[in-house]
Amino acid sequence: MFDHPENLLIPLPEDVLRAKHAGEFELCLRLIDRKLASPRTSEMLKARLEYEKQTLPRLIKRYPYDREKALEVAKKRISGFTEEELDEAELEGQVDYIFVKGEKRYVTHFAGSLLKFHPEWKDRELAPSKKDSPDLDEFISGIKREKEIAYRFSVTSSLKVEDAAFESGETYTVHIPVPAPSAQQAAGDIAINADADGIIAPADACHRTVCYKRTLDENAPFDVSFTYTSRLRYVRPFEDVPHVVYPDVPAPVNEDLEQQYPHIVFTPYLTNLARQIAGNETRPLYLARRVYDYITTHVRYSFMRSYSLIENHSQYAAVNYKGDCGIQAVLFITLCRILGIPARWQSGLTIGYGTTGNHDWAMFYTREFGWLFADASFGGGARRSGRQERWNYYFGNLDPFRMVANRAYYKDFDPPKHFLRYDPCDSQDGEVETTKRGLDNLEYDKTDTVTEFIKL
Repeated sequence: MFDHPENLLIPLPEDVLRAKHAGEFELCLRLIDRKLASPRTSEMLKARLEYEKQTLPRLIKRYPYDREKALEVAKKRISGFTEEELDEAELEGQVDYIFVKGEKRYVTHFAGSLLKFHPEWKDRELAPSKKDSPDLDEFISGIKREKEIAYRFSVTSSLKVEDAAFESGETYTVHIPVPAPSAQQAAGDIAINADADGIIAPADACHRTVCYKRTLDENAPFDVSFTYTSRLRYVRPFEDVPHVVYPDVPAPVNEDLEQQYPHIVFTPYLTNLARQIAGNETRPLYLARRVYDYITTHVRYSFMRSYSLIENHSQYAAVNYKGDCGIQAVLFITLCRILGIPARWQSGLTIGYGTTGNHDWAMFYTREFGWLFADASFGGGARRSGRQERWNYYFGNLDPFRMVANRAYYKDFDPPKHFLRYDPCDSQDGEVETTKRGLDNLEYDKTDTVTEFIKL
């Protein structure tokens, strides 16, 4: 974990930044080393430079495609894709690339992001992925009838170091996310089955994991299985009689209204944006809806590079008008807090009938209803596809097809890691480190298998 995240707000020295933006990465690292060795460099700036030194190799790995290869990749994903479409997408800010020694290099997932930006290209998608996921519209209709719905899930998670990164005789410390008690997951409905040497984080851990520390002579997986129940209650925030929907959730604390460096920061830009969104409105519930409406109508979903490579997540979304589920959730939390509305983070897994995915969302608090949910990425996707009912539903409500492992942003593990985490913001893919370094998530693989999926 980065001990002083506020130091990430320190700008890089001009020569380091110039070399980085030009893609002169060897020069960039030499400049960093020279400044780290200089007695004139402050301890705060040294911490910022050390972080840059550790994360720069991740940046290089995630932009492997030159223009020719990028076009080839896109044509394999999108029928009839042209060079002119790539040019237009770049002008619209829909393609993520960097310069490496003056040449554009494109991020690995850029074609997938283009398909997100252009739902009208659905018929052009070649070999679309098939997800055996619940029908959300059907679920929403059901919970509106029943008012409360619960599902029980059992999942097995397995994490293994890639053979190419494995070192025999090395000691590996591994963290795998597991369910945490939350508004929709009661502590009594959670059962975690870890191996005898596994350390399960306390129920109140911000990022709940099971931790293993093993010396391996042969490469072998680390496993954990768990069962939990997800229970959701339907609320109509602007129609129902005020009542606390989830009474067991603790009341807001000061932290739910404060800045949290480096990503929940009340910058002048975000402060003025929040005021613009608020207009003359002063009622917290209505303010929260205005924030939700702004994000779901202005910020488009886009796959993101590693979160450790983005310096300020909320401002990134607000300036670039794009971001994935987590980037959008942090923007929602930041704008709400600026406007005096307590807001919190939740994240973990989405649950299908056999597999899982990663997902992030937010919670906010009003006196009328207590803690409610807001999923801006699901809401924005619903609005763009013309699903008005679903768009409205994800302000205040959530679906149960997910597992909560994280209830705060950018917090330490328990027990903590020694080296910088791959994702210091939360935990979904798991984390691995040796006695020498933290592993990039490209160096290990976590698979989740859903073995039980039952409506109660």
